[in-house]
Amino acid sequence: MKKRLWIIGIVVLFFGGIGVKHHVDQVKLHDEMIKIVKSDKAKKLFEEDLRTLDPKALTTQGVIKTYAIDYNSVKHNPMGGIMVVLKINNDPKLYVNVDLDKDTGQLEVGGDAISVKLDKRLEK
Repeated sequence: MKKRLWIIGIVVLFFGGIGVKHHVDQVKLHDEMIKIVKSDKAKKLFEEDLRTLDPKALTTQGVIKTYAIDYNSVKHNPMGGIMVVLKINNDPKLYVNVDLDKDTGQLEVGGDAISVKLDKRLEK
């Protein structure tokens, strides 16, 4: 009976250790992604991407006047890269989902998707 308890205890510790390591790795990955998203290079890429959607972006004449990074939205893309949401003009219905990739060794925008409301405003 004591031998079984020892074995059960070892198994529980083993899987508990794996769980803790997985959690620590996820926290490190998330912290690294946040660091990349906050970088000057990412900011430059975000602004360039917004200007491709709206040539007058980030000016008083543009549809896109301001943007803010939603740090709670930062996630690892299963296909690689980082997914992040840019909130536009402080309106929760105006947003751009951006994928940051490092396929070529350099950080670049791999693609984006815009909200329906923002798309309609940009069409006008």
